[in-house]
Amino acid sequence: MDFSIITCICKDKFDINKFCPYNLGMKKKGLSKITKTVILCIVLADFVLCAIVFATSYLSFNRQFREQYDSSIQEICAAARSCLNPDDFSTYLATKQPDKTHETIVTILQDLVDNFNLNMIYVSAVDAPDYTHIFYFYDPVNSHGKYKPYPLGYEEDYFEPDYNASTKRVFEEGATIVRHTIKTRSGSHITAQLPVYDSTGKIVAVIGAQKSIQEFVNSRRAFVKFVIITALIFAIGFVILFTSYFDFRFIRPILLITHETNRFASYNGEPSSKLLGITNRDELGTLAHSVYKMETVVSNNIESLTRITTETAQALASAIDAKDKYTHGHSTRVAEYSRTIARIAGKSESECHYIYIAALLHDVGKIGVPNSIINKKGKLTDEEFSTIKNHPVIGKQILGNIKQSPYITDGAYYHHERYDGKGYPEKLVGTSIPDIGRIITVADAYDAMTSKRSYRDPLSQEVARREIEKGIGTQFDPQYAKIMLQMIDEDKDYKMREQIE
Repeated sequence: MDFSIITCICKDKFDINKFCPYNLGMKKKGLSKITKTVILCIVLADFVLCAIVFATSYLSFNRQFREQYDSSIQEICAAARSCLNPDDFSTYLATKQPDKTHETIVTILQDLVDNFNLNMIYVSAVDAPDYTHIFYFYDPVNSHGKYKPYPLGYEEDYFEPDYNASTKRVFEEGATIVRHTIKTRSGSHITAQLPVYDSTGKIVAVIGAQKSIQEFVNSRRAFVKFVIITALIFAIGFVILFTSYFDFRFIRPILLITHETNRFASYNGEPSSKLLGITNRDELGTLAHSVYKMETVVSNNIESLTRITTETAQALASAIDAKDKYTHGHSTRVAEYSRTIARIAGKSESECHYIYIAALLHDVGKIGVPNSIINKKGKLTDEEFSTIKNHPVIGKQILGNIKQSPYITDGAYYHHERYDGKGYPEKLVGTSIPDIGRIITVADAYDAMTSKRSYRDPLSQEVARREIEKGIGTQFDPQYAKIMLQMIDEDKDYKMREQIE
């Protein structure tokens, strides 16, 4: 007979939620591991997505800027070039003196600078091979800027790698150059350089137009901030939205199934109807309903087997009691009293059931005691009493074969121990006696006093109460004896006794 299968089956006042790790797990603070994993994956995916969006937006912004600014500055530069008279440049190089045509072109170029808010437009000849020596024909500058225009004929040596290299390409290749200069001492600007041809097709000068792009740099900075803030808002919303979706759609069902199977595996009991609340139309929903069906079948089988096991124990207890016609129902009453004492003492429902089964079989050792001794009406001899005292040892030997539930032997072996150490068979003292033995001791004594025996009639409730109170700390454990007294006091109609028909 394997009692280990009934470890958590106790139908009387059994609240499975009290012992259910699923409920405890759902109330536990903090996120589950699977939730953290999902959030991490979503955050990483969100980060990658935001990075792609940011890079795409940034590159698109820069490309549009380049296309617009490059096209604009080249068109301005080309318009300025169309106003020039390059055939006069050789005269200006020789004389360095302006004429009316020069003054007219200066006015036109100055209008272009001011109208298009340029930093400057310059027209100059630059000497090969290094293109560092510059001769200025025109140099109108923005009237609101910090630069001063160079007069006709002003010369200088200018060393700046980007400028020198681009100017060389203009003179030698006839290339159109657009340069972006970002974050210099003079600010950020864009420069276009175009070749200037005379009537023979010879490149005689370079025309350049420069415009500040600080506004663009500021706009780009604002754009980056906007994109980052938008990305953060999007990321937070993305994480919340998808985490909520995954939590509702997958995580909660998985956790519910996991916790429910863990609860059922640990505590058995009833299948949780919460599983039926998983309405997913996918494998999770199928799994949840399958688990519920499995638990229902297992629970029913365990309940049936528990009932059979309990009834078997009760039948065996009845067979033991049948050896003495005066002790009919004794084992069952002791089992009921013991379970009630255990419950009041705060034992778990599984412990209460352990104690109930053990108490049912506490006198199983009497099977090895002759009926002549058990049913003797007179006083027992010392030898006969010695035989009776041996029934806990016999009980331990019988129940010791139940290897998976060794606690059952404790009830049979220790229920005649006394709290003061004067009991048998081990003469244990105080709490060294197992709990189950101390509980059954007081329940057994009470039923013995309130039941009819061959040598006396049942004692009254008052006498039984007095005897138990007298035995506190000597025969009985104080805690369990006081609980027994409480039960007696609450039994106003004296129903806790053998019912005489």
